[in-house]
Amino acid sequence: MELKPEQFYHGSSNKDIEELEPRQKSRRNANEGELLFASPDIACATLFLVRMYDDESRKGYDNGSYYFIISNKEKFMELDNGGTVYVLPDSNFTSDPEQWDREWATKDRVKPKNKIHFDSALRAMIDNGVKVYFTDKETFTEKIRNKIISYDYLENELGLTQEK
Repeated sequence: MELKPEQFYHGSSNKDIEELEPRQKSRRNANEGELLFASPDIACATLFLVRMYDDESRKGYDNGSYYFIISNKEKFMELDNGGTVYVLPDSNFTSDPEQWDREWATKDRVKPKNKIHFDSALRAMIDNGVKVYFTDKETFTEKIRNKIISYDYLENELGLTQEK
């Protein structure tokens, strides 16, 4: 049995939150109610420093690393104003084995223990080991959006190159 982490990370483009609260708009399914999401891994939290929607980006985890695929580099760069990763204590966070195992949730409000500010979300992701790929809308819609993704597929089959 895996031990529960003692702290969690929550990424946001909002740099001045004093207390994080559960929200309805960030959810995996309609029956969950209001939740606050976090991860025991800072790399995962950096994926959420820029709000990109599922029809224009894809986040995931493969072979020990996170990836972020973005279909519109210009839009991403316009939205990238940095952000903050909030370091949170364990406030009744639980993971749901039926959902993404990298993401934990709580129904409680949580005051951060610490804040880590980043001037660039892209730099924060790359510096924390996230593999970031930019592609065009057509490739994203036709070959990435609804497929099972691996680095092999992205790099060998599609010829995408990772941002450095």
